[in-house]
Amino acid sequence: MFRIGYMEYANVYPIFHYLLQDGSLKFKKGFPADLNKAMREGDIDVSPSSSIEYARNSGLYRVVSGISVSSVGPVKSVNVFSRFKVEELGGKKIYFTRESNTSTVLCRIVLEKFYGVNPVYTDSLEDADAELLIGDKALYAYYNRDCGHIIDLGAEWYSFTGLPFVFALWIAGRKASESQEFAVFAGRLKKCAADSAGGRAGLVHKYLPYGYTAEQMLDYWDTIDYRLTDRHIEGLRLFYEKAFEIGETPCNPKIEFC
Repeated sequence: MFRIGYMEYANVYPIFHYLLQDGSLKFKKGFPADLNKAMREGDIDVSPSSSIEYARNSGLYRVVSGISVSSVGPVKSVNVFSRFKVEELGGKKIYFTRESNTSTVLCRIVLEKFYGVNPVYTDSLEDADAELLIGDKALYAYYNRDCGHIIDLGAEWYSFTGLPFVFALWIAGRKASESQEFAVFAGRLKKCAADSAGGRAGLVHKYLPYGYTAEQMLDYWDTIDYRLTDRHIEGLRLFYEKAFEIGETPCNPKIEFC
């Protein structure tokens, strides 16, 4: 049976709401970092995965064409929450969440390459001057937390590059990507992404018990971009180039699609 990675984040819920209704599919749930590991080890066949995972292990995968999890400007769910302005973060301690890989690399690029500041990155929140959060934790804090400074990394990337930022790709193992089962799934996946655009108002009830308003969720889903156009790919290639420059990837990979 085809095995699919599933992350319970609001940014992909409009797609998974439809996918999970298909009883012929088998899912493995995890944080992005968990799903990256499961893809590397062959425990799942296809998954939304951190875009940096493809750069680090491109020989294992192919990218599903035409679909991503991106933003064109602010993303609202990948943020540094800080007591200091971004220009003041040199030498300050920034806590990095363990849930993500792409966002930590993006944070380094924004701070080191774009702003020319060099913080200290830590896995201890106790004495941190700022913290990087992603996903639903970051989204809730974005809308509801009283914080000195919120540095939206999607907005920062767009401000400096004028390009979309691709936070996640749908990637498939090379062998799996050659199967007829995959071809059927890829078509189903893209249809779910397209269908989700018109049905989001009916999905907000899932998040109301967690303290969000319907307006906040609709605003957020309007922010998330599921396309993977030529401009998105240009932004992705620039991200890979910068990641290689700061030593986060072994190479600047060629992007192979399926």
